[in-house]
Amino acid sequence: MAEKATYTLGIDIGGTKIFAAVIDKNGKILGVGRKATKAEKGADAVVKRILKTMDEAAEAAKVEPGQITAIGAGVPGMVDDQSGVVTGAVNLPGWSGLALGQHLSAWNGNNVPVALLNDVKAACYGELVMGAGRNIKHFVTLFVGTGIGGGIVIDGKVYLGARQSAGEIGHMVQMVDGPSSQAPSVIRGGIETLASRTAIVRDIQSAIAHGRKSIIPKLIEEKGEITSGILAAAMKKKDHLTAEIVDRAAYQLGVHAATLINCLDPEMLIWGGGVIEALGEWMMPRIQEVAMQHCVFKKDADKIKFVRSELGDYAGVIGSAMKAREKLVVNGQ
Repeated sequence: MAEKATYTLGIDIGGTKIFAAVIDKNGKILGVGRKATKAEKGADAVVKRILKTMDEAAEAAKVEPGQITAIGAGVPGMVDDQSGVVTGAVNLPGWSGLALGQHLSAWNGNNVPVALLNDVKAACYGELVMGAGRNIKHFVTLFVGTGIGGGIVIDGKVYLGARQSAGEIGHMVQMVDGPSSQAPSVIRGGIETLASRTAIVRDIQSAIAHGRKSIIPKLIEEKGEITSGILAAAMKKKDHLTAEIVDRAAYQLGVHAATLINCLDPEMLIWGGGVIEALGEWMMPRIQEVAMQHCVFKKDADKIKFVRSELGDYAGVIGSAMKAREKLVVNGQ
């Protein structure tokens, strides 16, 4: 049997899916579990699904629950790590005030240390310790998917701010009186309303409704929705409408990146999320070009690196698990 304190378990809790992974002391993933969140069923039901996902990950890793010595969880909202309480989670009804840390610590009678953090900051931490941000002291992560999230690293540490809520870069307003969203947590005119997959899909659908021609309707005959993969397929087929709107989104992301550079002066910007994974070959050069155009200080601006996430979908679970391992070190285990 492996030594105690060898394994930690990381959980990425999203509004639609739960992803858990058992990780060894070197950050290697040994086994994973996945389940739909089913947030509409309420907090208690989701917690039960999280625990079952943890069981699934441990079984896949061939690790007994008793060998898990710390647990980390990324939550889509605000958390108080000291008390183990979720203080706000818009996409998870009934979660405000939930003592999630207590539930996770008691998994299979373990009573182990639990680290709670925001889900996107968990991914940022993953890139810091095991991904593209290794050995980089100042960087920003940007995850472009259904929405846009990110994290800020200053002097080798994820910056949390006074209320543990820093890094909500997807809600930085870029266009006053710009597009709004039905989601109550989305700020009108924020970059998320201009360049996320939701925004790209909205603009494509609006253009088609106004008579623009596109291959998109044919591509979605089977799936019925415009995914990042569908957008990539349309780009490969040189669909003019898709190319125009994807380029517009990339332009907005470039301006946004320049704002971050002008404010924070990072060494690197790390890009991830479903949109970048699917469309990065078209978007990344344009983003960097526009960002450089809008930098205030041009000297050495070309040294700022624009790179893709190394961890992809695993950034959140790795970051959560490695943050949990920190608690073992603090506790002298």
